[in-house]
Amino acid sequence: MTIAPRFARTLLPAALLLAAITSVPARAADTSIYDPKKITTPAIGKIPAVKPERFTLPNGVVVYLLENHDLPVVHGIAYFACTPTFTPADRAGLPGLTGEVMRSGGTAAHPGDWLDDRLAAIGASVNASVAPTLANTGFRCLTENTAEVVGLWTEVTRQPAFPDEKIELAKVGLRRSIASRNDEMMGILFRASSQAVYGKDSPWSRQPEYASVEPIAKADCQKLHDAVFVPERMIVAVYGDFKAADMKALLTAKLADWKKSGTQAPVLPPTPTSVTPRILYAPKEDVTQSGIVVAQPGSRCSDPDYASMTVLEQALGGGFSSRMFSHIRTQRGLAYATGAAAGADYEKPGVFLAYSLTQSESTLTALGLVQDEVRRITEAPLTPEELDIAKQAVVNGYVFNFADPSQTLFRAAYYEAVGYPADFLQSYQKALDAVTAQSVLEAAHHKITPAAQVVIIVGKEKDFEHPLASTGMPVERMDITIPPPPSKLGKVSVTPASKQQGSKWLADAATAAGGTKAWAAVHSITEATEATLSMMGQSIAMTGTESWRFPDHKLAVQKLPFGEVTAGLDGATGWENPMGQLRDNPKAAEDGAKEWEHSLWRLFSEPAKVELSALEAPEVVDGVSYRAAVLVGAKAQDLVVLFTNDGKLAGFAYHDEGSGPQMGPARVTELYSAWSAEGAIQYPHASRVLRDGKPFLEGKVTSLQLNPTLADAIFKKPAK
Repeated sequence: MTIAPRFARTLLPAALLLAAITSVPARAADTSIYDPKKITTPAIGKIPAVKPERFTLPNGVVVYLLENHDLPVVHGIAYFACTPTFTPADRAGLPGLTGEVMRSGGTAAHPGDWLDDRLAAIGASVNASVAPTLANTGFRCLTENTAEVVGLWTEVTRQPAFPDEKIELAKVGLRRSIASRNDEMMGILFRASSQAVYGKDSPWSRQPEYASVEPIAKADCQKLHDAVFVPERMIVAVYGDFKAADMKALLTAKLADWKKSGTQAPVLPPTPTSVTPRILYAPKEDVTQSGIVVAQPGSRCSDPDYASMTVLEQALGGGFSSRMFSHIRTQRGLAYATGAAAGADYEKPGVFLAYSLTQSESTLTALGLVQDEVRRITEAPLTPEELDIAKQAVVNGYVFNFADPSQTLFRAAYYEAVGYPADFLQSYQKALDAVTAQSVLEAAHHKITPAAQVVIIVGKEKDFEHPLASTGMPVERMDITIPPPPSKLGKVSVTPASKQQGSKWLADAATAAGGTKAWAAVHSITEATEATLSMMGQSIAMTGTESWRFPDHKLAVQKLPFGEVTAGLDGATGWENPMGQLRDNPKAAEDGAKEWEHSLWRLFSEPAKVELSALEAPEVVDGVSYRAAVLVGAKAQDLVVLFTNDGKLAGFAYHDEGSGPQMGPARVTELYSAWSAEGAIQYPHASRVLRDGKPFLEGKVTSLQLNPTLADAIFKKPAK
């Protein structure tokens, strides 16, 4: 076997190091050599000043050039001012998608797939991004490929093609991000804080929804591109192994013929200066912890108090030595995570916030502690030790962010793009040097108003130690549920004739499967299956068993190569146990009801209770045409029952919301085959599942027991 030599190679260096250490004479007691008190810490240096060449092309393009010949590499970036108001409310998600497709779609002359291959072959990259307030494009390449890559970069910047197929691919990623946005507590808290401070309908608070992503088309991307990517608002910085005269000539050749747009500079929407004190509570039933935030409007980085507020942020909640961490987490043990943000942003006032994650049973206690720490920071100055630790942390972090001259160069271009002075870095470092405990206290007085803050709580209220009303603050509910996507079926016309046709198709299928009476005689099953899952380019074999007492008692066990997953529903509550991580599943009852609604057992045993409406157009799957009937009033969205032309039930198609970043929403198609006798019924023993038309799962039934005795106990959540 080859595994032994691999471990030997791994362990040998460690063994040699251990031998070397043990051969050194013991000198731990010799403090004259290792006395930590004698170690001196050098002063933090200043951010290195750089002196790039700066020039402006006749069309307004501003260029910064800084040569560095240490490595044969050239790196460039261009910034363009933007504004959230460029994006219509019904196209939320457009900026990010536009930036992605600028690069993935390439240009008419050089499509995205060609760019991928060519850039990979020469070790280069071209990128693009569009955010609400700033867009950028950039490149990196070896010196020898500079002319070619700069040409491709400027082409992508100026003339992106936005092909439809790349737009649709980008939508898949957006749908996945929407589907998973409630998976992480911190993400929910920060989004909710933004909505609470800026206002739910503010352009600053918009977030992509399925309904805003679906209609995005090439024309939308092109319109946003043309509004943002204009020469008179282009700030370019290029760093690396080139001669300034050559680079100037190259950029002039690629950019000077770009005509000014003549449009007005982007105007940012207003932001509030205060909030209404209240509690915004967002119910989330699938957690055992709560997320807590207190928030209010922040300020811009150009504010005179900016340096003092960054030190305040560090002292209040910026690290292990901060007040919030020391008191709420270390001393009281009431926080999984806790911290604060000063609320400073470059383009607009940000959001000041202090947060904590705690177990559900200590929610209001932790809230009180967060509020106490925020209030205390405004009442008394930092101690000398607190000031020194916080100030050194801020200074160290800032200086090391600019250890390389390229970082200083690109930041200078960024500052010009957002309207800051060229010497902002140096001015800020001087301001940090001048920060005192008194200046921090004065900044707190100016920027923090504990009595005028909004509280955001995400969690399960029934587990809180006290009712929310006990705080004495007004309580509003915040809905964080993800709205479903618009129907893919459009407006379905349900008529007496379409319902009659749908009923006939179902009745014929039930007869072909053994008849209603035979199916109605089955009240429970235990089914064993084998399946192969195809996902992310990998195939995973699995086996499973499912015990189901109709309609709402179910136990499923899936055995995978990396462990076992068990899930249960006892008629009212659900649970799951993936690889030994036992937990509640609040969606189990809802998902179980959807499954029963379109199960063969319901459709064939009580067809009179099923309302199907035949669709005029057939459903085509892998080139095969099926009769299709929509299940009227279905809990599952866009649920369609598929029938073969010879009268058998072929399967189902419906929208699945998905979960997690790799399982976003998709149109799911289930197809059944290999029908054979099981007692008095005909049952499908093979199935195939497609997601958005792509193979996802293939399975077969290895055994089926009809009407086994299934006791209540097997469906109950196991004891921990």
